[in-house]
Amino acid sequence: MSRVRAVLLHPLAILAAAFVVLPFVLPLIGSTVSLSTEIVLYTLYGLGYNLLLGYTGLVSFGASAYFGMASYAAGLAFLHLFPNVYLSVAFGTVFAALVGLVLGVLILRRRGIYFSLLTLAFTQLFFEICYTWTSFTGGENGLQGVTRPSLENPLRFHFFSVALVLVAIYLLWRIVHSPFGRVLQAIRDNDQRARCLGYDTHRYKLLAFVLSATFMGLAGSLLTFLIQGVYADNMNWQHAGDPVMMTILGGMHHFMGPLWGSTVYIVLSDQLSTYTEHWWLAFGVILIAFILLSPEGLSGIYARLRNTRRWDLTRGETPLRPAGVAHLFADRTAHADTRAVLAVRGLRKRFGSLVVADNVDLDLRPGELHSLIGPNGAGKTTFFNMLTGLIPHDAGTIVFRDRDIGALPAHQRINAGIARSFQIVSVFRNLTVYETVRVAVQAKSRHGKSLWRDAYALPEVNERVWALLDIVNLSGRAGEITANLAHGEQRLLEIALTLATDPDVLLLDEPLAGLGDADRERIGRVIKGLAGRHSILLIEHDIDRVLSLSDRITVLHQGRVIAEGKPQEIARHPDVIEAYLGRGAEAAAVRPAAAERARAVPAAAALRLEEVVAGYNGSTILHGISLEVGAGEVVALLGRNGVGKTTTLRTIMGGVRSSAGKISLGGTDITRRSPDQINRLGISVVPEGRRIFPNLTVSENLMLAHRPGGWSMEQVFALFPTLGGRRSARGDALSGGERQMLAIARALMAPTNVILLDEPLEGLAPAIITEVLAAIARLREHASILIAEQKVGLVLQMADRVYVMVSGQIAFRGAARELQQDQELQMRLLGV
Repeated sequence: MSRVRAVLLHPLAILAAAFVVLPFVLPLIGSTVSLSTEIVLYTLYGLGYNLLLGYTGLVSFGASAYFGMASYAAGLAFLHLFPNVYLSVAFGTVFAALVGLVLGVLILRRRGIYFSLLTLAFTQLFFEICYTWTSFTGGENGLQGVTRPSLENPLRFHFFSVALVLVAIYLLWRIVHSPFGRVLQAIRDNDQRARCLGYDTHRYKLLAFVLSATFMGLAGSLLTFLIQGVYADNMNWQHAGDPVMMTILGGMHHFMGPLWGSTVYIVLSDQLSTYTEHWWLAFGVILIAFILLSPEGLSGIYARLRNTRRWDLTRGETPLRPAGVAHLFADRTAHADTRAVLAVRGLRKRFGSLVVADNVDLDLRPGELHSLIGPNGAGKTTFFNMLTGLIPHDAGTIVFRDRDIGALPAHQRINAGIARSFQIVSVFRNLTVYETVRVAVQAKSRHGKSLWRDAYALPEVNERVWALLDIVNLSGRAGEITANLAHGEQRLLEIALTLATDPDVLLLDEPLAGLGDADRERIGRVIKGLAGRHSILLIEHDIDRVLSLSDRITVLHQGRVIAEGKPQEIARHPDVIEAYLGRGAEAAAVRPAAAERARAVPAAAALRLEEVVAGYNGSTILHGISLEVGAGEVVALLGRNGVGKTTTLRTIMGGVRSSAGKISLGGTDITRRSPDQINRLGISVVPEGRRIFPNLTVSENLMLAHRPGGWSMEQVFALFPTLGGRRSARGDALSGGERQMLAIARALMAPTNVILLDEPLEGLAPAIITEVLAAIARLREHASILIAEQKVGLVLQMADRVYVMVSGQIAFRGAARELQQDQELQMRLLGV
């Protein structure tokens, strides 16, 4: 019985039933059989379009070009080549496919709004050609004289169209459930991640573009014989949004959405137009209501009634776990060959005046766990992006397995045997855990690019997916949508994705970021278990675990390698200590007198955090943070990278919402305030990375932030004379030091009681550091300061009090002088 029920509820069965019933139901409300056929054709039109929008995530306004051009091709073929309905429909469909191929090659070179505008531009271009080329297309009168021999009866033509459309929809159903179709959904969710699994996403999108044009072309060709003529209006820009509206009305994330959308669209337009020529006003109100109240359209309403929010573009079940899943790496051992599996020589990269890689050399040996560490802004993630081809390098070589891969695109490097995870969790948020890993595994399958096979009917892929889920302990969550996973589980899923392509080299970018102690321990054990079986290059800020896990460590600072060796050597290396604790020659430039002002407890708190808990993307970063900044104080917030300092500042500013605790400014609760409200109450932030407006001049950057009661331009230029001489220079023409000065000056242009400084000394030369520190010392006369900074030695000399964070919690609080004098405590909490 359940099998019969499954067949009856299959989307294809429902579509067939609806198509058969329509010509008998619509006449009952005063419509015609021809309107029923129109719904059938527009359903295919919408389904073909949704292959781009719902499955691939491409917003096109050019669908009517293929629909309309296929109509003209079918009509012209019937009138001038062969007066045969079947051949003419086939000719129009093939013509649409060719048009889709040509336009796809041109248009897919652009993304986002430019892609959408290009599709609209080509549609209007084709409309103008067809509308004005009277001798060939009939111009504004269109093509006349098209007949349909042997199919004159409207009901007969309806069922002929139903038969062709159902065959087309069956093909479409098979395509979206094939390995190819599942990759399209991965590209929709995360194009970059799909490329880093070895997929040439441009080719996938191009094929989807051509297939979409083909299905829409079939609908347009049949429309020619439904209305027995062809008119250019179908390609006018006013109709470019027709398939978009139908898809949204029905639900773009549901396979049958275009059926319901086309039915509502055509029936309503037919009925409303009988009452008023301004029927679009009423239809527009209906469309607005759907977008505001039910973004998933009619299918979304149905899903809510069934108490499920799951998209049903494809089947939702998870394949059964096969008996006796083998361990993936039971026979994998480290290679005896000691030559570097990955060798980097002289790698360079700069963005304008900012150097992020300066002659970087690195060797990764077979079976080695090699860690890459360094302070914020050292260039670690940029180094990974260059290794995997996400950004090009300016000079140097990247040799993998004795082959220079520096010119290869990202997907070819992955296919060669390199895989990576990302600093910010990068998965496919709308796929299930099982489906996410399955898409990654199929990249290496011989059927991985099939347009026809069932994606779930690949036994070798299925077994490997379950084995990977076992390795990361996610088998019990296989059917869960990825977005619903906890942050730690998403990190484990990242590792499973990285392993899925069976790589020789794993590049793990901060796999422990944002995790609690239990999850850190759990994922640390997984990484340790992978070492030896794979060569691992690890970026991580949890220095304690780096020292315990690593065979060798390379330290980057300001784009240069400053040390390399075994963990115990790195922990004692003077250059590394200086990079992490900020003990350098520039320390002499800071007068130690500020330390004399240290006091244990502020007299009156200007800013107070009480047991604040916060995080993002499903993770908890801050675990009960409490701190105070007194009036006129400089308070330092210290800690290794990744412990939550920036998240603390963002939470204070309202950029990250706290889930528990209280934040108050001068006694006013600001916990739930928005960033603009918090700024107007008197808190300004100087963000990490400066974030000035590059296309505006220095003066324009400052005036944009100015409010009555803030500093004047003269005051700012007195504080930073260098800026005064550069007031007409654009932001992108400034040096790193000048940008930092401008970022601080901008924060002063509004009335400010508390200034938050996030890594203000990052990447600055010693002379510039001296000037910036002197300015900060002067600012304490005007506002309280909370500063998060890596250069510990410098900050401790100017701060009154200090808080040190470890894993999202306060591990030390007290006078700056106390921490300054306790070298052992500094090394334990802040050093390597």
